Amino acid sequence: MSIYCTKEPLMKKVQYPKHVIGEHIVPFQLTFHKDDTVKKVFSVIGKKIKSWPNTESIYVVDRQNKLIGAVEFIKLLASDSNQILEKIMNKNFVSLTDHSHQESAVKLAIKKGVESIPVVDQDRHFLGIIDAEQIFKIMHEEHVERLMHFSGILNNEALVLNYKSKVWAVVKSRLPWLLLGLAGGIASTLIVDKFSQILETELTLAFFIPVIVYMNDAVGTQTQTIFVRYSALEKIVFIKSLLQETKAAILIGAVLSSTIFAFSAVWLNMKVAAIVSLSMFLGIVSSAIIGTSIPWFLQRLGKDPAIGSGPFTTILQDLLSIFIYFSIASIIL
Repeated sequence: MSIYCTKEPLMKKVQYPKHVIGEHIVPFQLTFHKDDTVKKVFSVIGKKIKSWPNTESIYVVDRQNKLIGAVEFIKLLASDSNQILEKIMNKNFVSLTDHSHQESAVKLAIKKGVESIPVVDQDRHFLGIIDAEQIFKIMHEEHVERLMHFSGILNNEALVLNYKSKVWAVVKSRLPWLLLGLAGGIASTLIVDKFSQILETELTLAFFIPVIVYMNDAVGTQTQTIFVRYSALEKIVFIKSLLQETKAAILIGAVLSSTIFAFSAVWLNMKVAAIVSLSMFLGIVSSAIIGTSIPWFLQRLGKDPAIGSGPFTTILQDLLSIFIYFSIASIIL
């Protein structure tokens, strides 16, 4: 059960760093003490309903304003009006500190299924709550930020830069990623050139380069996206996640490689079909491993794992795909 009403915007007295809970605290001045009765709680709520934020619980503090308990409205309604809050309050409630990362509010809300979360400072002094409105706002901010990472844009300032800065500043913000892509393209060209004799022997192999690279990129991108989204909600056990993604990639690779084998065998010949299908299978499995490993590695370094879905991983998958393709071709031919 929740009580919804309008509220005044939060006037920040503390200058918090970006992306911390303190930026989103909703004032919550109607707290209670452990000796207050259920009857008093409803009396206060009835008189000051316009000051009541969006929450499904009330919060109990001590004389030093330290948070010591929480009581859900549904429990208040089921309790005797003369019952004191100390007898019915939950002492094992979830809370966040004002300097916690804002993403932790989303994780906690989803995991515990709550609409609001109390916020305290390092000494447990009650500061306010994060309500459903703020949780959705944080989810939106995190989603936009991850999309920018996927696109090779590192932060909001870089996004604004593209429209409000001089041309050189725009070029400076974009060029490094494009140079990285160009370096990968040059490396791919050198690999193809190294195996030019293979193409001279079987020119039809060139027809399948785009589909090999695309399928490996697609599987890698799917794996990265799933890993990043899941890691944002729960702690991931790397080995377990890697094994699961590898098993899935083996099954997916088997289906796709069998399909391309049948097509190539009918259209061309068995030798080309074997090269293309085996290359696609190994490339898909390796892409799943890369798509899991690089975001995890970046996470271990304290970096945003969403960066792992950027140009670096894509280029690595492309280079590996081409190398596997022509290596197998050189062995079979």
